[in-house]
Amino acid sequence: MWSEAKEETKQKRSKSFQELSRIVDQYANKTLQKGNINSLAIAIYRNGEVYKQYYGVLDSVSKQKPNDETLYEIASITKTFTGSLVARAVLEHKISLDDDLRMYLKGDYSNLQFEGTPITIHNLLTHTLGLKDKAPERLTTIYQEVREGKYENNVFAYGMPDLLEELKTVELDKKPGTLYKYNSVGPELLAYVLEQVYHKSYKDLVQDFLVELDLPNTHLYEYEKYREQLAISFDENGKIAPLLKNPLLGGSHGMISNFPDLIKFMQFQLEDQSPFIKESSRLLFKDEVEGDDKGYLWDVGYGQKEGAYHGKTGTSNGVQSGILICPDSSYGMIVIMNNNSEAAQDDWGHLYNQIETELIVYPKINLVYLLSTEFKQNFKSAKRKYQTLKKDTNHYLSGSFYLNNFGYELINANQVDKAIDIFKLAVSNDSSNANLYDSLAEAYYLNKDYKNALLNYEKSLELNPKNDNARAIIEKIKQL
Repeated sequence: MWSEAKEETKQKRSKSFQELSRIVDQYANKTLQKGNINSLAIAIYRNGEVYKQYYGVLDSVSKQKPNDETLYEIASITKTFTGSLVARAVLEHKISLDDDLRMYLKGDYSNLQFEGTPITIHNLLTHTLGLKDKAPERLTTIYQEVREGKYENNVFAYGMPDLLEELKTVELDKKPGTLYKYNSVGPELLAYVLEQVYHKSYKDLVQDFLVELDLPNTHLYEYEKYREQLAISFDENGKIAPLLKNPLLGGSHGMISNFPDLIKFMQFQLEDQSPFIKESSRLLFKDEVEGDDKGYLWDVGYGQKEGAYHGKTGTSNGVQSGILICPDSSYGMIVIMNNNSEAAQDDWGHLYNQIETELIVYPKINLVYLLSTEFKQNFKSAKRKYQTLKKDTNHYLSGSFYLNNFGYELINANQVDKAIDIFKLAVSNDSSNANLYDSLAEAYYLNKDYKNALLNYEKSLELNPKNDNARAIIEKIKQL
């Protein structure tokens, strides 16, 4: 059992972390107000402090709120558990990254090579198998039928023996290790390899790992046993989504978990010193085409500000989840929603990026967004606080960049009057910034206050004679 595991929340949090938590709350609530997402579960970690919160309701009929008992399909995040077990097997010298996959298969698999280069463990981990198709024909059909809900109440007539048989017929059209092509076959074959070297079922290997990490509410293939706790979720058409069941061993997807367990897993990745954590998150394949750099089934990378990071997203038929780990900057985050429409995915992605941005700049706090709700409700009060707090440059990030961005958020939310107040505040603090006058002029123009729009466009053009957009709109206003 992971002896270093800590409580998922702390009774006392630093002032900065409390402010960061308030900003996360505002981002989440603003996202829900768009109406594309029913509910969110969000957790952040920074320098040993943790904050988690649930937002919204799982569905509009029952009004049931997500809570610590709610179980979510984590879909492809399942792969990170597979990757962890493989990393441990490599460190224990049970397997090698350069092993030919066929070492662990019985029968003739002479097709699993391209021009003499075989598929290796390394290729399975990095989605670089070289297969012409993502999956064999029958398995592809099964996966499609799963998404259509055919197996909600039916038993699979397909399993690992069927995949191994179909594997004899697949075709490689490129050298393994040269091209990234995301697939579920590789992780399932890794699960099979682990069974061969440990002489235990993959489910038992996973269960032992879950016990070790003290994740009692994370399960592989326990849909029916815990169906009542599973979060209701909605597909791309807004209908109740079928479960993303897996006919194979569970190396690619098939796990369910509650939020507290996922937070423990995040903390384990950030705080524990087990060698396999570092091994599983190191770079194994750098994709020069799309930037999909891979570790042991983790997405990995390096940012100039945040340092090394690894993460994974999971997309079931109705649940979108994501976990991000950045050991170099001691931060992590998890964001889960129970919707899967295109609009919901866009909102989820935007929210994910917003939260990560705040984690990167922490312990500095975005003062404009910290006061964003008060700016909308009581501008004069918020303005006084802003003018006072912005002097603390060691603690707060402020200035025209943040005010300008917030102003456009208000415009996009059809709150033009409030945007004008924000742009005016920005101009008063940075009166030589041509772009701010342009923004204020645009807001006045949208509000059909052409007199003030003209004055501010002219001021912007005076400060920046190259502002052709301002020159064009000035002529348009004069014609009006």
